Amino acid sequence: MLVLSQQRLKPLPRILAIVILALIYYGTAELSRHVAATPQSVTPVWSPDGFATAAVLVFGFQILPGVLIGSFLANIWAFFNGENLYLAITSILQVLGIAIGTTIGAGVGNYLLRKTVKSRIPFRRLDDVYKFLGLTAAFAPTINATAGVICLCLGGKVLWSMFWGVWLTWWISNVAGICIFTPAILSWYELYFKIIKNTSKLTINNKNQVLLISRWKVFEAIILLGIVTCLSFVSFYQAYDLEYILIPCLVWAVLRFGKFGATSLIVVITMIAVLGTVNGLGTFAQHTHNSLILLQSFIVVIVVTTLSLIAILSEKQQAIANLQKSKTRLIDKSIQLEANKFSLKETALTLEQKNFALTEAKKVAEEANRTKTEFLSNMSHELRTPLNAILGLGKLLQESNNLDDQEKLDIQTVCQSGTHLLNLIDDILDIAKIESGKMELHIQDVNLSILLKDLVEIIKVQANQKKIDFVYYYSQEIPQLIRTDDKRLRQTLLNLLSNAIKFTNKGHVIFRVSPNKSERCNIESPNSFILIDFEVEDSGIGIEPDKLESIFLPFEQAGETQFKVQGTGLGLAISQKIIKMMGSKISVSSQRGVGSIFRFTVRLEVVKAKSHDSQNDSQNIVVNNILANGGKQTFDRTLAQTLPLNILLAEDNSLNQLVVRKILNRLGYEIDIAINGLKVLELIRERNYDVILMDVQMPEMDGIETTKNIVNDSDLQKRPYIIAVTANAMDSDRLRCLSAGMDDYISKPINVDLLVSALWRSQNER
Repeated sequence: MLVLSQQRLKPLPRILAIVILALIYYGTAELSRHVAATPQSVTPVWSPDGFATAAVLVFGFQILPGVLIGSFLANIWAFFNGENLYLAITSILQVLGIAIGTTIGAGVGNYLLRKTVKSRIPFRRLDDVYKFLGLTAAFAPTINATAGVICLCLGGKVLWSMFWGVWLTWWISNVAGICIFTPAILSWYELYFKIIKNTSKLTINNKNQVLLISRWKVFEAIILLGIVTCLSFVSFYQAYDLEYILIPCLVWAVLRFGKFGATSLIVVITMIAVLGTVNGLGTFAQHTHNSLILLQSFIVVIVVTTLSLIAILSEKQQAIANLQKSKTRLIDKSIQLEANKFSLKETALTLEQKNFALTEAKKVAEEANRTKTEFLSNMSHELRTPLNAILGLGKLLQESNNLDDQEKLDIQTVCQSGTHLLNLIDDILDIAKIESGKMELHIQDVNLSILLKDLVEIIKVQANQKKIDFVYYYSQEIPQLIRTDDKRLRQTLLNLLSNAIKFTNKGHVIFRVSPNKSERCNIESPNSFILIDFEVEDSGIGIEPDKLESIFLPFEQAGETQFKVQGTGLGLAISQKIIKMMGSKISVSSQRGVGSIFRFTVRLEVVKAKSHDSQNDSQNIVVNNILANGGKQTFDRTLAQTLPLNILLAEDNSLNQLVVRKILNRLGYEIDIAINGLKVLELIRERNYDVILMDVQMPEMDGIETTKNIVNDSDLQKRPYIIAVTANAMDSDRLRCLSAGMDDYISKPINVDLLVSALWRSQNER
């Protein structure tokens, strides 16, 4: 049964469905008011709109009278005034206006989704998910909220001066209700008809096998539900900042239970979060409306992330199914060729058909690979764009002098949670790139001693916080300059050292770097190679022997419960893949209760002593200083005086404009803004700019085409230094920007220290 193939009901069932929808709307409204309302009489999540939207998407416009009746009943008791006939009629008209606005909003949302979504299930494609979120979950409640607040103002219930505050509260609660409940109800509805359809086709033996599989699924679901419930309870009732650790659980639900499991889990998480927050408990609880904003932001993040993963997984499964169909067709053609082998004419015809099928299969495979790459790019861009606003504004607020200690602590919590989510996104993208063969090593000259020294400083801070000993052994026989991918080597070593610190409560962590005894080299001769051993030893909890291989699998964690919730289970998997790309393998030996030793040996090319790339060293130092400070960024308010620059920002997103403007204002700069490439070309002819911060995706003319026009414009007296500032964060995106003629590259969310470093380079390289 397909969700958007809307059923046409006969008169009697239609009337019954309208009555049931009206009662559900009224009942959920009363439940929301009495159970999930704050002391300020605000309901963070208006669940009736979620049920109404799902019903209209399933049954179409014929069910809209149920929305009208339910909305009228839900609001009449709240706003009815029977002191006299005039007030009674006025209040009834006021409530009727609210009900009509709700009904129109639900109808418009249904109409827009049906007209724009080609698939009949709105969660199978990433584009369709965003259309649902934009049209049905965001735009349709705008009609509802606008009509409702106007009616309240006309009826004297709300002052016109309070219009926008009430409107925003109304709108965002409706958006949250639709985002939470509509996907869940549609998933339950789809699953119900799928079960009926499949059950009718099963034999007795098949039914027994399905029952056995279902028992294991139920057992796994119970475990997952228990973990989520515990994490939700300690986050939203005990005020531990663990709320974003729920995201790996949602990823688990998506991979193992699909849309039904993931959307149902969202309902459980959000209901616990809402109940805890409105009762003044948990990590989002405050005495102001900020608690609702934090809660609703959290809801939007997990809904958008989960629905995006559902769509990406669905598209990947569809691509695999298409490949399987192509494989089946090829097998059929081979059988046909064997059957007709005695006929030369038929054999030639069959071979021609087989070649055509192979060509088609190759096209399908290439299309699937291209689509997967687009998935990664879109996922990175769509998730990094809102994180740019969250982290950027959070860092700016941390520098404010108008906040008290508690507010600064709350802002720090938001920034830490956003950073954790960004790291999770990077880990998932790394795994996806490795599995699809898109990750490549970028070999360059590296000062190994500086790289290791920076890592040691970072780990010393972590070790001191846990009051354990950290010992570092570095052999003087190791050459100073080698050739490798410094980013990936640093990432691997940081993962191993951070894990050692995390799983060690007392004792020591030892980091050894030495040349391999089986091979020596003359480091003075050019083009020589050396085998270097890296070893990380700890006196931590150790690992069970049967878990030594599984710890390198994605999302696999072998520690105790209190350690598992501190990570995503991706670090060791990514590190093992990186070291395999370098031609080696990470090995581990461990004893429970005694400790573990992780080691690997890599063969690296020795670089003959020469003047090193000071720019790369400077960049590495900036990155490592950021890591050593826990991601804290600083603002030099006098930078514009020390480094005067005319800066132009090319950005079409208003939120990103706000974030970048505030950051640069804090550094002392006043900037101009262009919303597309055509405006950039117009402004640079009117004024000389030293630096252009160039977004890539812009309307009318994108950043790539704009850069090519600037590079090829011989009439420009002074070509500005172009820095790409984009949410497209994959290696291919960086190379694409630099190939187009851009001089530098920064990915969103914007890091202040990296931005300042790029501004300095704009003058050093001219």
